[in-house]
Amino acid sequence: MRRRAGIPSLALAIGALAGCATAPAAPLTVDDVVAERVAAIESVERERFDSFLAESGGRLDELGLPLPQFQGVVALDEWDSVVTGCIERLDPEVDVTRLEGGFSVNYFGVVGESYERIRWTIESCNAQYGIADLRAESTAGVVEAAWRYQDATQRVLPCLRGLGATVPSPPSRVAYIEHLGTGREWSPYAMLGLDPAALVQAAALCPPSSVLIDERIERIERAIDGALR
Repeated sequence: MRRRAGIPSLALAIGALAGCATAPAAPLTVDDVVAERVAAIESVERERFDSFLAESGGRLDELGLPLPQFQGVVALDEWDSVVTGCIERLDPEVDVTRLEGGFSVNYFGVVGESYERIRWTIESCNAQYGIADLRAESTAGVVEAAWRYQDATQRVLPCLRGLGATVPSPPSRVAYIEHLGTGREWSPYAMLGLDPAALVQAAALCPPSSVLIDERIERIERAIDGALR
């Protein structure tokens, strides 16, 4: 079944699941990390939309098309559905074919201003929805960096010690954050590097912070997907 067009922004959906889209007072949670990622993506996408509106709003007005509003960010696999839905609402006469992973528009016989209206209808709908790839590699934000240190020192280290593993002393919070993402970051698993079997077991029983983030993202994606079917 195709997903319905016009879904809520991913930021709002995550806000509903997490209970709050902004970081609360400590202790931080993995939901705060995901919310920060979405907020950062949405900020960039809103800037892109604002640039489009500033550069192209006049042309939309000339063609009698309504000025668009930024609708937020959606998951990658939802983008084609919401954009085609937007096109069909703005101009039901446009011949849109929905494809797996995209869509196509039939311009056969369309010329002049009619062609321009279709073209700018598509541009307008493209601009209204940003894409949120929560799994993309990016520099950890302030919340994520703080949560990773908290998680590594308050969950992972005690868990490893409970397994009888030898663990390194953690650096200060400032030093940890300073080296995060540089390839020289501190790892609670560092002392297990010479014993691959022990490392695999430790990572399974005391999963890294990144695994918790990925698992939370997967749960959110499943919840959104189920709500929209």
